Amino acid sequence: MNRDYYERGREKQLARVYIPFQIMNQVFSPSEALMRGTLFPELYMPYRKERGNLNGGGYYG
Repeated sequence: MNRDYYERGREKQLARVYIPFQIMNQVFSPSEALMRGTLFPELYMPYRKERGNLNGGGYYG
């Protein structure tokens, strides 16, 4: 088959994964986890609503 094609580039590394070590300190209750979308408080990052102009975007210039 195309053995040369698949062997080419094996010496190159495309990506490396880094996953920091995590310790489970506390968790949400099951009902609160369903409302927040995560079991872990460290991962909970809610979107903040901004008071915006209802007429459209702004002009910066």
